[in-house]
Amino acid sequence: MFKFAKAGAILLVGLLFAGAASAQTKVAVVNIQAAIMSTEKASAKINALKTSSEYSQLQNSAENIRAEVQKMAEDAQKNGVTWSEEKKAEEQRKMNFKRSDFETAVKKLRAMEGQAVQDLQKDLLPKAKEALEAVIKERKLDLVLDASAAVYAGDGANLTEELVKRLNAAK
Repeated sequence: MFKFAKAGAILLVGLLFAGAASAQTKVAVVNIQAAIMSTEKASAKINALKTSSEYSQLQNSAENIRAEVQKMAEDAQKNGVTWSEEKKAEEQRKMNFKRSDFETAVKKLRAMEGQAVQDLQKDLLPKAKEALEAVIKERKLDLVLDASAAVYAGDGANLTEELVKRLNAAK
């Protein structure tokens, strides 16, 4: 795996040096995922999720459980010295159950968020690719890299904002 990544990096550097040697090569970068998540549609979907009753109830439940665990921990720290070993074990078990409940609630929240992101990407990725192809043709670009692969890209070389504008305009 590391050999492939190393070979890919060497190839990328070679392409960049070859591009620098030839003034005719036009290179740009784009972060398609960031563009999708920056659209008005994505903001609306995420806001709708976070204001939904199911999400809000789950979030409130997680916060309440977190507060209970914190209160239990403070109580154990304050009064634990006077507790019997059985009481300490019982309180620890209760805290572990509450922590487990908290982790489950957080996992459910993250799953809901993940599903919303996945739905957005499924819906907008084809449109983003289409818009990106149009930008590539208009600018007559020779090479477009993922922004995370670039060490440096000037403002004019990053297509992400333009992609967001086109996706918002497409609706």
